[in-house]
Amino acid sequence: MKFFVLSFLIIIEISPAQGSKGSPKARQRGHILTMGKTRFMIWGAASTGIMPKGCSVSPDGKWLFVSNFGRKNVKNISVYETPSLKFHKYLSYRGNSVETAVSPDSKTLYSTNMYGYYLDVIDIGAFTLRKRIKIGYFPKLILLNRAGDTAFISLWEGAGFMKVDTVSGVKKRYVTRKGNPRGLSLSPDEKTLYVANNRGKTYTVVDLTGKLKNSVPPLVHHNIGRGPRHTALSSDGKTLYISTLGSSSVYVLDTKTKKVIKRVPVGKKPKTIELSKDGKFLYTANYTGHSISIMDTSTFEVKTLDVDIVRASGLTVGHNDRFIYVTGWCSDDVWAIMRLKDNEKVPVTLGPSIKRRGLDRKSPRDWFGCSIKKSRK
Repeated sequence: MKFFVLSFLIIIEISPAQGSKGSPKARQRGHILTMGKTRFMIWGAASTGIMPKGCSVSPDGKWLFVSNFGRKNVKNISVYETPSLKFHKYLSYRGNSVETAVSPDSKTLYSTNMYGYYLDVIDIGAFTLRKRIKIGYFPKLILLNRAGDTAFISLWEGAGFMKVDTVSGVKKRYVTRKGNPRGLSLSPDEKTLYVANNRGKTYTVVDLTGKLKNSVPPLVHHNIGRGPRHTALSSDGKTLYISTLGSSSVYVLDTKTKKVIKRVPVGKKPKTIELSKDGKFLYTANYTGHSISIMDTSTFEVKTLDVDIVRASGLTVGHNDRFIYVTGWCSDDVWAIMRLKDNEKVPVTLGPSIKRRGLDRKSPRDWFGCSIKKSRK
């Protein structure tokens, strides 16, 4: 009898991943979405702290960091081993974590802090706070240059961005005069910065080589859809992608002519977007769509993969294109989507799972965008 029960349990676990009869429905582990010859599978999930906003992966592929925006002074950042998605530890310090970025050598984690408006510098080897740099103006997104010696930080309340020397801590503010700047992308030659201005219908092209005049650099504003949120730039610097909340679309732009190549509808209210490392796909975290959209960058075909989260927020791509990670702002979790290689067999073993009751995706929202009645861990 014991042998029979054990065998039965193994069959139940394996059959969804194999896609056989009775394969998992949307949002469940093992569910597969196909784009041409490429398949994407919901692989696993893990619980986070409160309101996981952003996430980032170390370039060496060892760590996944999740910013728990709703936490203050404790459990600010969840740390997971990759690719297993095994929880490693919490990082706790004064304030909270808004967004993170990892240095090219995978030794340093940078995190913006809503309380005190700091850039927190964390030693990954010891997992301790090394220092903090006063930024002001509600720092949001962090963008590092290739060498990792310069950080560009969008200033939500500062109508511009801060340029920070990560070695010396010396900083310089750049004013763009547009409200709620957020998404940032840097050209391959590191001479041009693209800024998405969330309040309004513009993005800004900044000449980083020009002289500042009253903190204003040479720049040009360009019209775009309502509520620009996040940006992504192709590796050759020729194509810029901007997500817009107002039209639930991604705008594809030619960086030379500044003209829109195409407006591509995706899931509802796309927030974070990121390109695959090989540039073949663009991924979007759809806030009110509770999903991620996958766009083929050569054909602009889009398919949406529903995930068992409430309000997708942060999104990042693993170092080798194997996994895409997305956070659930109101469900306090992070999910891993596996990108299968052409003709690759579906893995028998899936990642970790989360045990919980059904999620309410139509609940009332408070200021943070989550149900007031939602229980907190």
